Amino acid sequence: MFTLRIGSAFKVWLILVLVVAESIGPNAVQGGAVGLREKLSAYEQFRFRRQIEESENNGLYDATDSVISLTAANLKERVFNQPHASLVEFYNSYCGFCRRFAPIWKQLAVDILGWQKLVRVTALDCSRDENNAICREFEVMAYPTIRFFAPHYADGEHKIGEPLKEHDGQRIIDRLVDFMQHVENKPSNWPNLTAINRTDDKAALFELGAPGSARPKYVYLISEKDANATIGMQAILDFHDTPAAVVYRVHDPQASTNGLSVIDGSSLSIISLPIDEFSREKIREAIRMHLGQHHIIVTDVSTKSTAKKSGDGSATTEQNISALMEQKQEAAIRAKVKELGPAVVYQADLEEAVRFALFHEIARFKTIDGERLVALRNLLNVLVRYFPFNDNGRRFLTEVRQYVLNAGEQSLDGEAFVQRVKALENERKPVFSSNHWIGCSGSKEGLRRYPCGLWTLFHYLTVQAAESDLSNNPQEVLEAMHGYIKNYFGCSECSQHFQQMAEKNRIWQVSTKEDAILWLWSSHNEVNKRLAGDATEDPEHPKVQFPTAGDCASCRQKILTNHHNHQQYTIEGGTEWNLMEVLSYLKHMYAYDRRNLFGLHDSSLVPQGAEGRSEWGGAAAVGAQTGYHSYGNVLSEIDIRFSALLYVTCIVMIVIAIKMVVKRGYRKKMYPHDILGKV
Repeated sequence: MFTLRIGSAFKVWLILVLVVAESIGPNAVQGGAVGLREKLSAYEQFRFRRQIEESENNGLYDATDSVISLTAANLKERVFNQPHASLVEFYNSYCGFCRRFAPIWKQLAVDILGWQKLVRVTALDCSRDENNAICREFEVMAYPTIRFFAPHYADGEHKIGEPLKEHDGQRIIDRLVDFMQHVENKPSNWPNLTAINRTDDKAALFELGAPGSARPKYVYLISEKDANATIGMQAILDFHDTPAAVVYRVHDPQASTNGLSVIDGSSLSIISLPIDEFSREKIREAIRMHLGQHHIIVTDVSTKSTAKKSGDGSATTEQNISALMEQKQEAAIRAKVKELGPAVVYQADLEEAVRFALFHEIARFKTIDGERLVALRNLLNVLVRYFPFNDNGRRFLTEVRQYVLNAGEQSLDGEAFVQRVKALENERKPVFSSNHWIGCSGSKEGLRRYPCGLWTLFHYLTVQAAESDLSNNPQEVLEAMHGYIKNYFGCSECSQHFQQMAEKNRIWQVSTKEDAILWLWSSHNEVNKRLAGDATEDPEHPKVQFPTAGDCASCRQKILTNHHNHQQYTIEGGTEWNLMEVLSYLKHMYAYDRRNLFGLHDSSLVPQGAEGRSEWGGAAAVGAQTGYHSYGNVLSEIDIRFSALLYVTCIVMIVIAIKMVVKRGYRKKMYPHDILGKV
């Protein structure tokens, strides 16, 4: 019992030390975690690893799926020069369409699980920092991007696989089968997917297999009228690994119907197998039933795998113990954000949006030219003018813009741009004062974050432009936003929706800076209405019409007149917006002085303004005292006091233990001063 109590106290003390170490910096945490990990028993280390593994983010796919998750470290190893083909989905876990497409991709992996010796279904998350360069190398321009890599596919310049533009499960299978039919460098186990000619020499059909392969007992012939049909090829792939049977396609344009027949290898007799529908499922069912009647059991080719290889196929390596604390920090952040309410703009979210745009979205293009180059300049112009960076940050943005301007009308190399931006950040550091999403943090990985941060950023920029006389162009922020989303936003479906909405809502007719604020607010509410209840919605942050009546009661009023833009600003429930009140609310919410500094590593890096409270009840900029660098709000007061008490108790017990060892060494009568020391 004594040992268990010491161990529990030590672990609580360990958490306290990690929290304090995190406030010093990530490097300190890593160094401290390594040293502390050495003091844990093997069993405790095992428990920590298990907890870390279970909480590890796998993007949209995890160990319960049949999809193999890849990383930049193992993609080429798992795809190039392999005896099997690979189907790779490059996705972004923050992309709404990717989240809706994920169930289709998972089901596809299940549907062709029986083909896994021939083709593997894989996925790579381009939203991760470590995967950014590989996605740029493979020229991933939109999400999701699907590529087919044939067996023995060799690495080399412009070797990025064959694109599949389909996003329907059956159409993907049809396209995949077509690719597999035309593979040139076929492995020895590759089945014959080409239609054979009908022949009277039935015995010859039993000798068409690969050299050295066992002679099948039955040959199944699928007669197809359409030479381009893929049903027969799918059935061939379903039974390619069944040693007692072989399946062939027979193209017979003279046949009245499609059909299925079987030849017995012992008698060479041929019989027709009845199928009530010419489909992959019915053909598979008929062949399985026939084999079962002859006591040949075929494993269900669509049975979902219960075991899944890890992304790199290697044993789990040591993880940083600080990952355990990340969960508690995120939970504490969400609790604090909920306490402050929705009408708060966090400096951390603004910075994270800019960081992700520069180092992820823009960085994924190999070449930046033409309209895309113009869009980048427009974005950098509004960021230089209105983004609330510190002196280092302003110099950083100015120098990035100058680097882009120096390209003139020529193109920019994407990789060179990334390297230059990284170099400028290093030269001007510290530039960013945070590396966490705060107000835009989602309840689950892949929810909110960047899309939320991007909306927040452009709302903030429209308000700052309206409060400034640096430019007379009322459309400058909307123009920058439109160009960025059209040319850089990774979710292609989202980008198309935004462009269509912008055209419908007459974005280029905005004539004042105040109208720009309201146009963006109205369009954002339109998107919220369309996506309410969607798979991309965070259950803790439902997509509602903003501001809510609770946030701004004066922003809504009963319908009295038919406003000239009535359709755009009307909401359900028989009320309409009071646009002047909405404009006042938005200007107040996105005011420069109301940026909340909670969540920053060092709030002194951020230009600060006057503090105050909103008349709508929202919290104002709370300043450095709520900064993320002091982790006082991450653990509760009880946690801290109890941990401190245990820490002191442990120190006292260690001192007593040392004194006892010294006492035994002397083996003499013990006096009080032997423990407390002589005065």
